[in-house]
Order: sequence, then C-alpha cells, then structure tokens
Amino acid sequence: MPFRLLLIEDSPTQLLSIRKSLEHEGHEVISARTGAEGLVMAYNESPDLIISDVVMSGINGYQVCRLVKSDPDLQGTPVVLLTRLDGSIDRFWGLKSGADRYIPKEPGFSSLIKAVREILSDTSVRPRLRAVSDQTRVPAIDEINSRLNQLLERLLFEATIADEVRKIADDIGDIEVIAEKLFVLLGSFTDYQGCALVVNHGSFSVANIDAAKSSNEQGMLAYVMKIAMQLGLPALKEDAGKALQSFDHAITQPIDSSGIRLGLLVIIPPNGQPYKPGDQKVIRLVCEQLSTVIRLYLSYVQRQGMPVPTTPFGK
Repeated sequence: MPFRLLLIEDSPTQLLSIRKSLEHEGHEVISARTGAEGLVMAYNESPDLIISDVVMSGINGYQVCRLVKSDPDLQGTPVVLLTRLDGSIDRFWGLKSGADRYIPKEPGFSSLIKAVREILSDTSVRPRLRAVSDQTRVPAIDEINSRLNQLLERLLFEATIADEVRKIADDIGDIEVIAEKLFVLLGSFTDYQGCALVVNHGSFSVANIDAAKSSNEQGMLAYVMKIAMQLGLPALKEDAGKALQSFDHAITQPIDSSGIRLGLLVIIPPNGQPYKPGDQKVIRLVCEQLSTVIRLYLSYVQRQGMPVPTTPFGK
C-alpha cells in the first residue's frame, strides 16, 4: 500500500515541481493551496505525512504544524516544513512548532526527498487504511480559523503562566516566600481547598501549606506527607502528626529535574470536585517551570552548607 502525502504550497510552480518529485518516489500526493484548505484535507484524507510551505497568506506553515500537533485526531501525523527561510531563528521556531523536520527549499528538492524517505522508513509510520470519512467530523475553514485563535490564546496563556512562575525565583533564598507567591499565583487562576509545596532537602523534606479556614491543616499536612513518602521523598523535618485526612480528586504532581525528585505540589479541589483537563494541564505546566525555581533554591541553600538531594529518583 503506497504512502499518501499531503502537500500544502501556495506557489503553483513550486507545487507542481515538488509534487512531481514526490510522485517519482512512488507516493500518492494530494495538494492544497492554503493552510486552511490543507487542514481540511488533513482531517478528510488522513495523510501519512504532511509537507507544508511556511510563508503563506492566512494560516502559515508554523500554524498548520501547531494545529496538527495539538489535535488528538492528527497529532500522530509527521509534519515537514519546507521554506526558503533558513536562518537559525526560523529553524528554531519551526522545530518548536512541533515539526518533525525543517527543510530549506533547493533545486531538485534532494533534502526533502531524503527527509521523506527517512520519516517513512520509521516502523511507527505505516500506510493508513482509507476508510470513508465522516463528513460531520471534518471542520470547515471557519472552524479551523476558530481553532487557531483558541490555540494562540492558549499558548499565550501558558507563556504568561510560565513567565509568572519564573518570577517567583526573585526570592530564591526563602522557601516560605517562594511558596507564598506560588499559592497566590495558583489562586489567581484556580480554586482550591488546600495547596502544599514539598521540597526535598536530601535527608528530610520541608512542606509549606496553604489550607482554607475550614480545613484541618494538620490533617492535610499528614496527608501530604503520606503522598510525598509514597513518591520517594524523605520524611518531613517537622512532625506531620497523625490526624490523617483523606481528600478526593487531589492533584499530586511531582517536581523532577535531571532524574532527581526535587519536591511535590499537592492541590486539593474545593468540595471534592475533580479539576477539568485544562486545569490539570496548566498545573503540570506550573510544575515544569517550578522545577527550575526549586533547583535554583536548592543551589542557593547548598552554598549555605545545607543538604540537598543528589541521588537520582528510584536508585
């Protein structure tokens, strides 16, 4: 069964030349002249590989790639970005958009052909069975534009959250201030009944708790410590007590860096209601950025002669 490639190119001349080169390799090639049209075809035709020009009016190649890689129905499809732009910044942005390859245009398209061969030789990429498409699931161009706007808004939000977490590092020598700023940030975009930041100091852990007035703080501390020890963190330096309380749907997100478990973030939802997937994703993003903050804090306390974790988690 031959591979089916989707080629998105706004230049008729370039489209024809690239298409002939790919067909000469034995592939079936379907084509689109705009990013929006290409995305509709991606949903409708289930290609094995998408090749897109970068500089196009309307939805450009970077945006095409972002939408493909963020959609569960398409994210497994390899994407090659093909462009005349060959600066280091352009290449960096192309790969950050999720592209599997970023190839400069050149006479004969030899680099493109080589990249296509390499991608399609991967055993995880197999020719797909062509089922009759469900037209009710194929988005119209207006819907694709709407999805793009939603994606850009989400990326801006995530970038803002990441920047706010990094600002916490301004008070890198005081874990209590770091935790307090973290709780304020988390409270600005999500409700919680209680929140805890646990930091691994090597031979012991330190926990900072933000509990609602109606919560049993000692019960929450005992709960947090139980979870922390289950995840391989050492016991608290202070006594957590035995008034263990249970909480439904709590998020327990480890904070790891270079294989070392630096700490743990625990967030307990109000009224025992589970957080939505979008909220969970943002909390994971916070922990990814928080790992840098905690690593800087531990570097600071190590310079002060305090112990820090050095053994990779699980060893």
